[in-house]
Amino acid sequence: MKLFLVLALALLGAVSARQLHAGAPEQEVPAEQGEEEPREPEPPCPTERESFRVIVPGQGGCFARYVVVNNCQTFWNAENVCACCYRGRLAFIHRSLINQRLSCTACARTNRSQVWIGGLTSDGTALILTQPLPSQNHCLHAHWVDRSSWNYSNWARGNPCRTGQTCVAMRPASGQWRSVSCGARMPFICEY
Repeated sequence: MKLFLVLALALLGAVSARQLHAGAPEQEVPAEQGEEEPREPEPPCPTERESFRVIVPGQGGCFARYVVVNNCQTFWNAENVCACCYRGRLAFIHRSLINQRLSCTACARTNRSQVWIGGLTSDGTALILTQPLPSQNHCLHAHWVDRSSWNYSNWARGNPCRTGQTCVAMRPASGQWRSVSCGARMPFICEY
């Protein structure tokens, strides 16, 4: 059995058979020239105590799966956690029923006044597939991180209100949305 394991590992190039047999630790191989530096490690995935999963009925008998994460992150770090840990994205909300269910769940599972959802707002430099939104001084554009259509919104009074790019947060107590600096740290909702 040990011989089979040694041969399999040797063929895969993980370690040499001699190192395994001798019990020697694996040696680190220096990177070849031209290889890119290692990226920062992926963020740690939230524990079960830091997250709560919820399933919401969708259209046509389908179900949408979400996880409310009570681990405060910036918008882009939260998006990265959604991608790496749940193979999803920050939540994109297309119906009032989903918004209501997610706000109730976030209200019961977080102790913060806002949670990230997957929307972005920007001034006239917005990317394609955006929806213009009226503002006090000029037109803002909104889009979801997954680039799906912006066919529903639940903005709080006076929002979206900022210039430049901001990110969208939901107030769990009311379900209303606000435009917030993307660098703020707060819990978030992933859709996967």
